[in-house]
Amino acid sequence: MGIISVILGVLVLVWPKATLLVVAITFGLQLIVAGAVRLSVSRDLPSDPGWLKPVSIGLGVLSIIAGIICLFRPGTSLLVIAIFIAVGWIAEGIAALAQGFGSDRTTGARVFLIVMGVVSILGGLIVAIFPGSSLVVLTRIAGIALVVIGIVELVVAFMARRAAGTGAGTGSTAAPSPA
Repeated sequence: MGIISVILGVLVLVWPKATLLVVAITFGLQLIVAGAVRLSVSRDLPSDPGWLKPVSIGLGVLSIIAGIICLFRPGTSLLVIAIFIAVGWIAEGIAALAQGFGSDRTTGARVFLIVMGVVSILGGLIVAIFPGSSLVVLTRIAGIALVVIGIVELVVAFMARRAAGTGAGTGSTAAPSPA
């Protein structure tokens, strides 16, 4: 796993835009599959309330259409992913601020939550304002993380192997001496 992580991390670092293209295409395929699954289960939905089946079928069709658009216009799906990231970070930041200004927290916890909330909101705003460059930066950070994780996994594996090798040789196999 360490070798795979290092290789994948290097590939992500060398080709961040190609990596994003793969993400965009995967996102499009996932939308198509999700839409098809929704359509297939729509027939098994109860007929009461009467609006449930048509809404489910409509969502399935819209998911398939969105997936096809993502396949033919991968930049669009990357923009959608960036917006989801931005909205998520902003929402997390608002929640952290609300918790930080809550009553039953220690001073350290309050400061941590407030700082985390502000950083999260700022990060979300940066991703929302600069979605393309933000995704490239986030991809590079992910590539670096993969390389670091892979190296750590390799070091741990070699250390475990060395420990297993030295631990096996500690037992005594000599015959007992006569008393």
